Amino acid sequence: MKGEMLTIIGVLLAGGQSRRFGTHKAFAQLNGMFFWESSMNAMKRLTDQQVIISHPELVKVFQQYESYFVCTDDDNVVGKGPLAGMYTTMNHIMGEWYIFLSCDIPFISELVIKQLLRARNNKYLAIIPQVDGKIHPLIGVYHRSSFEYITSQLQNNELKLSALLQKMPVKYMSIEDMGVERKVFCNINSQEDYITLQSNDKI
Repeated sequence: MKGEMLTIIGVLLAGGQSRRFGTHKAFAQLNGMFFWESSMNAMKRLTDQQVIISHPELVKVFQQYESYFVCTDDDNVVGKGPLAGMYTTMNHIMGEWYIFLSCDIPFISELVIKQLLRARNNKYLAIIPQVDGKIHPLIGVYHRSSFEYITSQLQNNELKLSALLQKMPVKYMSIEDMGVERKVFCNINSQEDYITLQSNDKI
């Protein structure tokens, strides 16, 4: 897939096994929309190309919906979490900036992505939301230059995204900076979360 350098690549990270949830939560629904569609819709209009990093069991399922490029983690990083998906994307698709979104954030909006993209400059390798002291690295914008840091983390088997961000120049943005509601950052990890979500559309 390597070729012409694109400006912005939108990446849906849906390669996890969803052990806590019990089934593949990318295909859980809110108001008739799959969780993965919410993430994709938030970044689709703002990106030059969209990619889905999928669990092997789901590749053919995703390919039934739209003509997105769907792939699994590279063999040398399989089983190494979100960093593996980030590495795989950057290793195969040339872009200047990458938007990485998880597949379990059903309230995510295009406005969040717009605000993160507006904060880009040559001082930072990532722009990340920080809400009530909690960072959200899988609602993030990463520069191509972060690839070397991601590669190093994987080689050292250091898989925490928080450790990655500690090594790079990062701009953190609050909900006040972005002008959005807290609930857009809610992620669904368990069936209990999902039941609550279905009951009142908020956590």
